[in-house]
Amino acid sequence: MYFDKIINKKDIEPLFQSTTQTIIQAYFEGNIGFAYADNLLRPATVVINTGCFFFLAGKPNPDMLYYIPKVYSDNYAILVPIDDIWQNLIENVYRNNYEKITRYSFYTPKVFDIHKLQLIISKLPKNYQLKAIEEKDYQQIINLEWAKDLCKNFSSYLDFEKSGLGFIILKDNVIVSGASSYLAYNNSIDIEVDTIVEERRKGLALISSAKLILACLNRQISPNWDAHNKPSLKLAIELGFLLNQPYSAYIVWNL
Repeated sequence: MYFDKIINKKDIEPLFQSTTQTIIQAYFEGNIGFAYADNLLRPATVVINTGCFFFLAGKPNPDMLYYIPKVYSDNYAILVPIDDIWQNLIENVYRNNYEKITRYSFYTPKVFDIHKLQLIISKLPKNYQLKAIEEKDYQQIINLEWAKDLCKNFSSYLDFEKSGLGFIILKDNVIVSGASSYLAYNNSIDIEVDTIVEERRKGLALISSAKLILACLNRQISPNWDAHNKPSLKLAIELGFLLNQPYSAYIVWNL
């Protein structure tokens, strides 16, 4: 079955009025991602894709789920349903190939506690180095399974340099943690944070995130946060983000 790619974004805005995730604004406010619908003139069912996220709204349609592999080459995606009916449909279509999770949307505060962020950064251990992502770092990051999400939504380093922003922490000249722009749009970014397993619980994610937020403020960029789990929830609150609400999402594989 074929679906139409949305041309006029305003045609589908009413279907997503109840969404609270800042990630979806990358589509509506920027030139990121795409949307497709069952009918171009009168869309009743719509899917928006940004990064690995698929936002599902309107009348539930299983064909829209089966269509995802035709437009998305990765084997892993996060589906965000707008209501319980969509949730039931996802569970029925993917059966043993999904994990239901709770994510958390946040408001970006009008004012961050600059002194607190600076204090967080000052706690970087002496044998670690905090630096901005440069071209050589970008090339390494996209080849690291645990870190690739820091840069993977940019087509090249030139694209990242132009639109993105990020920082990494190195230990013995090896990348062990980082915070970067998962998506960048309209003077805003959605923050991605990753740390290699062996270096977790040392405050590195907090430090790199604080550095990224300060850099955003200096450039008059709005940093946004959407938490994947409770550790990310705790991290966001520590940094000064304001909890909006939890929401259900589905990690699916074997698309």
